[in-house]
Amino acid sequence: MNQKIISVPQLITLFMINRLVISMTFGSSSINNHNIWDCIISSLLVFIITFILIIPMMILFKNNENLDITDINEKILGKFGKIISVIYAFYFLLSCTYTLSNFKIFIESVINPPISFLVLLTSIIIFACYSAAKGINAIARAGAIILFLTFFLLIMIYISLFKLIDFTNFRPFFYENYNSLTDGIFFMLSRMSCIPAMGMLLPMCFGNIKKGIITWNFLVLFLMSSMIFLVTGVLGELSDIKLFPIYTATSAAKISKFENLDSLYLGLWTAGIFLKLSLFLNLSSECLRKSFGRKSNKIIIFLLGIILIITNMFVKISNIMSGIFDTRFLFFMTIFTAFLVPLILLIIKKISKFKQEPEI
Repeated sequence: MNQKIISVPQLITLFMINRLVISMTFGSSSINNHNIWDCIISSLLVFIITFILIIPMMILFKNNENLDITDINEKILGKFGKIISVIYAFYFLLSCTYTLSNFKIFIESVINPPISFLVLLTSIIIFACYSAAKGINAIARAGAIILFLTFFLLIMIYISLFKLIDFTNFRPFFYENYNSLTDGIFFMLSRMSCIPAMGMLLPMCFGNIKKGIITWNFLVLFLMSSMIFLVTGVLGELSDIKLFPIYTATSAAKISKFENLDSLYLGLWTAGIFLKLSLFLNLSSECLRKSFGRKSNKIIIFLLGIILIITNMFVKISNIMSGIFDTRFLFFMTIFTAFLVPLILLIIKKISKFKQEPEI
């Protein structure tokens, strides 16, 4: 059983910051294509597809309001349900690893700080583990502060970038082919980690959840499409060759006496990464704790933090988009945890209920 400890606005806050972390790394290199302008149509289609993907999770939650996905797995599938819960734990940890790997590429290829990435990585993970151990309520409160600062800084960045837009940079949609459309859809959906997270967080929420989810999806659409619009308008074809085009665009922007807005970009991204790690480490530890008994949540979080440090020490820039970070694998894992598992649980529950009904 789960207590109602966070509000729907806090849930939206956590999900928006999580999506911001992904959106700020979006570019041609992410989708292996050279026309991200077409991806503004992709974001609209993903907006529609997201509502479809959420349906099984919402129905499952409605029928088991006080149970999270791990409780429902064990209730319907028995011991096999614990294996599914471990897969969820792996998925949340995978999402953390992917986020840190992108951050590693950015730091080593763009920033080149005077301190080693290992020191920076360890510091972020330690603080994230501490935050995760404090619980969802504490993470949600921190998220509210971060989102307020993020909203203010985004307004500054958007205003400054809008002045630099060259409308000749906008080519007709699908000028070359339709590959950018499909590549954009697969990329955005494969990083839709908020839907699996709903399986753990919805039972803890109070308020109008349906309204909150609709609001979140609209905000994601605006965030993604506005970033694509600004990057294309400011950089044009230059966005095709830049590893982090949004960072490149903010590097050229300034507002009044404020210059070097790229530092705002780095601040937003780092704060978002911290919150995402805190949230997903907490969710992953909860899945493992319920699967292997009522062990200390703090110990599990500490062990997961060590795994993150060790894993990212060996991640190389050359293989960031392959193996477990390949879009096809991430897409499968996201669809499996976000849509297929809830759908299968609903089907099994329906069949069991049908068999138990007495014949007339």
